Amino acid sequence: MAQRLPGMKQISSFVLGVAVCALVVSTLVAAAPVRPSAAQQKSAAADDPAAPVFAETCAKCHDGARITAMRRTSAEWEDIIKKMMEKGAQGSEKDFETIYDYLLRNYGKVFINSAPPTDIVTILGLSEKDAQSIVAYRDSKGPFADFDAVKKVPDIDLKKLDEHKDALAF
Repeated sequence: MAQRLPGMKQISSFVLGVAVCALVVSTLVAAAPVRPSAAQQKSAAADDPAAPVFAETCAKCHDGARITAMRRTSAEWEDIIKKMMEKGAQGSEKDFETIYDYLLRNYGKVFINSAPPTDIVTILGLSEKDAQSIVAYRDSKGPFADFDAVKKVPDIDLKKLDEHKDALAF
């Protein structure tokens, strides 16, 4: 019988432990739920005229679903695009502006209690008048507690608001 070298048992246990940890982490990542909002938005986003620019530019290095799996604010999307440009993403300034607008329209997030009207218009798809009404209501009545509170703003497009409900944050 071959003799084991001293410490071999500890090394084998360590390697086995690392392998188990890697398996657990990869299983958790693979099992992480995909937000329904991303799935719901997929068809609308695909119909967006800017979708090909996004796909052509960003899909060279990333899976599109990975990029859009999480809603982000205008500042967060801007930071991500700047980082990608710094890392060598190829495209014109107009391409990156188009991608930024596309991401905001389809995967943006707006903190309704602090958002400027421009973000409300872009991310929620509401009119400038509706956005101004939301800000005025918020300024006079205080912060919105939830989605139902936002729906109390008089004379806004509730259908459009409902369509973008998942883009709201409080």
